[in-house]
Amino acid sequence: MGSGLSTGAVVAISFNCVIALLILVLFLILCKACRTPSCPKKSPDMDEMKNEEKYLLHP
Repeated sequence: MGSGLSTGAVVAISFNCVIALLILVLFLILCKACRTPSCPKKSPDMDEMKNEEKYLLHP
């Protein structure tokens, strides 16, 4: 009786390890993305400020 694993079992275990590693990497990327603010505090754009200055009356 052979107590070794068959080739199919070794391939399946290897494949499952690779998939688990990819899922772990994906999870880490998602965690990092959730911690990063998607829209930082908006400051007035320079173009908008220039447009407003066009309509101001100057003495």
